[in-house]
Amino acid sequence: MPKTPAVLSYPNSNNLGDYIQSIAAKQIINKSKILEINRDELHRFKTAKALLIMNGWFMDKPENWPPSDKIKPLFLSFHLNPTAEKEMLTQEGINYLKNHQPIGCRDYYTQKLLSRYGIKTYYSACLTLCLNRKNFVSKGTKREGIYVISPMERLNPNSESVEKSFFKQSIQQLKRPNKRMKFKAAMGRLEKFLQKQSENIYYSSQLIKKRKHNNPTHVEKAKIQLKNIAKAKLVITSRIHSALPAVAFGTPVLFLSDGLDHLNQKSRLEGMEQFFPVINSKDLNQRGNKFPKPLQNHLPYKELMENQITHFLKE
Repeated sequence: MPKTPAVLSYPNSNNLGDYIQSIAAKQIINKSKILEINRDELHRFKTAKALLIMNGWFMDKPENWPPSDKIKPLFLSFHLNPTAEKEMLTQEGINYLKNHQPIGCRDYYTQKLLSRYGIKTYYSACLTLCLNRKNFVSKGTKREGIYVISPMERLNPNSESVEKSFFKQSIQQLKRPNKRMKFKAAMGRLEKFLQKQSENIYYSSQLIKKRKHNNPTHVEKAKIQLKNIAKAKLVITSRIHSALPAVAFGTPVLFLSDGLDHLNQKSRLEGMEQFFPVINSKDLNQRGNKFPKPLQNHLPYKELMENQITHFLKE
């Protein structure tokens, strides 16, 4: 029985970055029939043999790991943070990864972590570096505006990317006054920088309100976000899945690291500095109105990932 190519779906996610990753996977697969499998229910999948691009992060429901044996995975752009180690890297989890090695890792932290457990790895970078600008803007589209997407969102006390337990919510409440002060100061520095620019400024968030829309609507919102990034003169963000598409599109990007001090957040950034400048808002004043020059360091990784997926689907 032939296997069907598949990508991850995210029915419970309010993060457009998740949908952007699957848009990138679908672009490379480029077939009319592509299955979508719920990231949080991979262990329940029984309907068909699937060739699944296994990218991203899987810690919303680690108790559902590893996936069903109906799924043949290609581990590419895979990420595990320090919190995930205990729950994901049980003996069963380690054996599963070894059965499907080598594991293409999105960041150097994940690569080093898995290697310590004797799992063969390589650095693949992120799947979103494969996004193609021509799929989102027409030829000759003139770049315009500065798009500010979720800046310093981790400092914003009103911004919650995931539902938290009562204990975690209580801890967050205690931290709110301090975070609010830091957020206000950082946003003040950003506003001061933006006032020096002659471009129009557009604000948006990578997070959307949960349960307000269905999954197809979330995908459409992700495509709109990508169109904006593709036509921008500059993107300013604290979200890697807004920064990396900008790199893929040749859009200058500034990544603000304010609020990303926790090891879970630092782990995500290991290796990203080669693709875009990672700075603190305190450094914005030194930049004046100079935009960073887009680099093309991502192109070897783009070619690697596209070749890996093509080969995987042919097997």
